[in-house]
Amino acid sequence: MPGFADEDELYRYIGGIFEAALADPELEPKLRGTGLVLRQQCTDPDSALIIDLPGAKVWKGSDAGAPEPQATMTMSTETANAYWQGTVNLTFAMAKGKVKVDGTVTKLLQLAPLSKRLFPTYVERLEADGREDLLITT
Repeated sequence: MPGFADEDELYRYIGGIFEAALADPELEPKLRGTGLVLRQQCTDPDSALIIDLPGAKVWKGSDAGAPEPQATMTMSTETANAYWQGTVNLTFAMAKGKVKVDGTVTKLLQLAPLSKRLFPTYVERLEADGREDLLITT
């Protein structure tokens, strides 16, 4: 299963779905309401995003001035790609060590049901860019 080539791709696809959600009048207040600043840390290759939900901004992990995260989710880019397509059960992935979570888990759990609403947007972005190499077919 493929992952992203670099931090720019992580930002484009995963960061992009959060930017779209934060621009959505229905989702934006719910996302901001979590109060969560999340770091999405990926391996293979090393890359990261800072998703500042109360500030309604997504940063590359390498950006200067990004806020300090309250929680960090660490996984391979392959697992991140699969998760955002809805094919990874977060609880099982955590139990198997494929996803590691540090920090404020309660706020992260508030985000979980909202994140499921982003799965179709993520797949649509991959399809629109012709990224069949990242699409998982069931």
